[in-house]
Amino acid sequence: MSMLLCSLCHIWTIYLVTVYKGCRLYSSRPLDAYALDESEEWWVGHFEYLRERGYMMRPRYRPGWKPSYDPKDIDEGMFAEDGQIMFHSAIMDALRISDSLVVAMKRVSTGEDQIAALFSDDAHKSDSRNHCVRIIEALPVPGDDAEKILVMVWMREIMDPRFRTVGEAIQFLKEMVEGLQYMHQNNVAHRDCSKNNMAMEANAMYTRRYHPVCPKKRYDWSGRALHHSRTRCPPRYYFIDFGQSRMYDPSQPRGAEYALKSGGYTPPEGLADTPCDPFSTDVFFLGNLIRTSFLDGDDYMDEPGISGFEFLRPLVKDMVADDPLKRPTMDEVAPRFFDIIDKLPWWKLRARAVKKDEFLLARPFRAVYHVLWTASMMLLLKPAIPSPNLLH
Repeated sequence: MSMLLCSLCHIWTIYLVTVYKGCRLYSSRPLDAYALDESEEWWVGHFEYLRERGYMMRPRYRPGWKPSYDPKDIDEGMFAEDGQIMFHSAIMDALRISDSLVVAMKRVSTGEDQIAALFSDDAHKSDSRNHCVRIIEALPVPGDDAEKILVMVWMREIMDPRFRTVGEAIQFLKEMVEGLQYMHQNNVAHRDCSKNNMAMEANAMYTRRYHPVCPKKRYDWSGRALHHSRTRCPPRYYFIDFGQSRMYDPSQPRGAEYALKSGGYTPPEGLADTPCDPFSTDVFFLGNLIRTSFLDGDDYMDEPGISGFEFLRPLVKDMVADDPLKRPTMDEVAPRFFDIIDKLPWWKLRARAVKKDEFLLARPFRAVYHVLWTASMMLLLKPAIPSPNLLH
């Protein structure tokens, strides 16, 4: 029993240290977890090709790399820059050599990029309502006609760093409402539009580049990645991952689809195994995002929710109705959402976004600091709902 307790304490200690450092823990990997695996070797094998095309991967993924740590020492690998392992075998980060922009490179099957390419063309990318991730370029894979490498700007999780104000969160929701409405108006259903398939382009927020695997640290591992607030340097939000998306012929009736599980949640029509309009399922997932991330909390992700968003409850209730036929369309959701937002007073938008599990004794001190910070943002003429520039 004592040995078991010691083991559990050791695992918990490693977890706490990892969270503190802002890194991901790969507890399912063996002790030599920080040596290259098969998927990483694939990227190393394409290093020269990608460099010729203008992209430089981190030292770990360069031919002849030797670790700066003992590969069998999980503690050394965890805290070394070249021990940071990409968390998805099909995705790799790199610097664009021409301007040092951090990009994501994703291996996809040929044809899987069609929807992302559609919303990245000149006709769509300049439209401010379009919140589909932009493809910088699609690279052929040498000797493999079945795959491509999509190059995109590297993005962050939408909740990291946290929302400081109600207005900052409203900007995120505004862009997602606009974006999904825009997709539907162009006859495309995302079908997997939960939080895990939304991302934030936040380069303007950071004084120096952040590390793709440990985003709380600088890219060069020289210290903590410092950032401005979303109010001061607004980010921009995007839908990503169109592997399950469908495009429909507007001249034909839209076919029913079986709903997918997304972000840990299955819509009622999926539980009933009943096909329905995929646009209605998209509405459910977007409503469920608001419900779980802001109103009620997310049991699946162990997140408590954020106070101050009850004004969205009636709209969300309609969006997540059990009967898909009773849900509003995105063309109905959008004007209702904007009408609600337009009626919010400025002080509500600038109010602090408080997590529901926040330590009570810390609230008075954080409230005072928030008042001072809010005054500084108002002196700088920063709007309560941040207004980002369009990313081309």
